[in-house]
Amino acid sequence: MTLPDFSVLGAYVLLLLALLAALFTRRRLAMGLGVAASVAGLLAGVLQLPALAAIAVLAGLGAALQRWPRQPVLWALGVLLMLVLALHRWPGFVSHAWWQGVLPGASQPYTVYWHWDKGLAGLWLLLCLPAPQWGTAVARQRLWAAAGLALLAALWLALGNGLLAWQPKWPAWWLPWLAANLLLVSLPEEALFRQGVFAALAARPLWQRCLASALLFGLVHAGGGGLWVLVAALAGLGYALVYAAGQRLCWPLLLHTGFNVLHLALLSYPR
Repeated sequence: MTLPDFSVLGAYVLLLLALLAALFTRRRLAMGLGVAASVAGLLAGVLQLPALAAIAVLAGLGAALQRWPRQPVLWALGVLLMLVLALHRWPGFVSHAWWQGVLPGASQPYTVYWHWDKGLAGLWLLLCLPAPQWGTAVARQRLWAAAGLALLAALWLALGNGLLAWQPKWPAWWLPWLAANLLLVSLPEEALFRQGVFAALAARPLWQRCLASALLFGLVHAGGGGLWVLVAALAGLGYALVYAAGQRLCWPLLLHTGFNVLHLALLSYPR
C-alpha cells in the first residue's frame, strides 16, 4: 500500500471534512473547509492551475444559482461539469493511488484511488442542490421493506447469472478504500441521483421519482453491459426507496456504501 505524504493526506482530510459538513447542511463550515482544502491541495500538488479554473467556474455557477435558482441553463451547465469531473476529464487534478494489483480471483486489475475531482463535484452538488419537497406522509415501513427486496433482487440477479461470484476477502487497504467509497464515490452519486433527481422531479409522484432515479443510476453503468445496468438499476431503486423512507441523504449514502462493502468483502471485486 502506497502512503501519501502528510501534505497530500492533510489536503484530502480537509476535503473529506468539507463533504461531511455539507452533508449535514453546515453550509458555511463546508465552504470554509472547501477553500482551505483547495489551498492545501494546491500547495501539496494535488491541484494544478487548470483545476483552479474548474473551482472558479463552479463557484460562479453556484453564485448564479443562488440568484436564479430556477434557471435550467445553469443547472444544465452544472450537470455537464459534474459529469466532466466525475469522468476525470478536466485537467489539473492529480489522483493518489493507494494500491494497484489483482485481487484473488478477480478478472481485471484494480487500483484504489482517491479522486479529488469527484469529491469536488459532490461538494458542489451538496451546496447547490435544493432539498426535495416530500409532500404527503408515506408508509415508511413499506418503503424500507421494498428497498430490501430490491437489493436482494440485485444480488440474486448478479450471482445467479455469473456477473459476480462468492469470494470472501479483506484487503489491507480497506480503510482508504472505505473513505474514498463513502465520500468520494457514493456521496457524489447519491447527491446527484437521489437528491438531484428527486428535486428536479418535485412535481411528480414519489414512485416516478424513485423509478427515474433508479433508471438513470442503471444507465450510467452501461459500460458493464446490459445485465450490469439491470443490477445497478435494482440497487438504485433500493437506494431511492430508502431516501424516500428516511427523507435524508445520509440513509441512502450509508446503504450504498454498505452494499459496496459487502461487494468488496464477500464477492468478486472488481467485477
